[in-house]
Amino acid sequence: MTVSIGAERTNDNALEPFLREIAPDLLAYFTRRVWPTEDAADCLSETLLVLWRRREDLPANEQDHRAWAFGVARRVLANFRRGAIRRIALTDRLRESLSTSAVATGTDETITDALAQLNENDRELVTLILWDGFGVAEAGAVLGLKPATARTRFARAKARLRQLLG
Repeated sequence: MTVSIGAERTNDNALEPFLREIAPDLLAYFTRRVWPTEDAADCLSETLLVLWRRREDLPANEQDHRAWAFGVARRVLANFRRGAIRRIALTDRLRESLSTSAVATGTDETITDALAQLNENDRELVTLILWDGFGVAEAGAVLGLKPATARTRFARAKARLRQLLG
């Protein structure tokens, strides 16, 4: 087993001051290219982490250090942008899914008002069963009720809703 601690320390000694020196330039690079700009600090952190992990790839020629660091930063920026595109697409799909499910449940102001007149536990029981697809016993278990108690409360809540909705 070979351990090259001396060579690794040499790279660490060369890299640490370089990272301190280049960090403000990298942050400025990201700030100009990332929106929201608050994410620039995250990109900088990721870049510094990659540079540290790949410290054995630090060019021998000091004049190449800056280009190497900005090359890594460019790849981190590309990853960030791909992630942002994925997050936007996911948000759009989620928004569409939620709006579709809200329409599908038939939630409108009349129903919401009627539900608001039930006590909190009955309202939760009804919504677990009718909106979230639980069986009566399952919804009762979520609320810590015995199946018979859940059935009784659900029957009473349905009767109250029928009365409220006319």
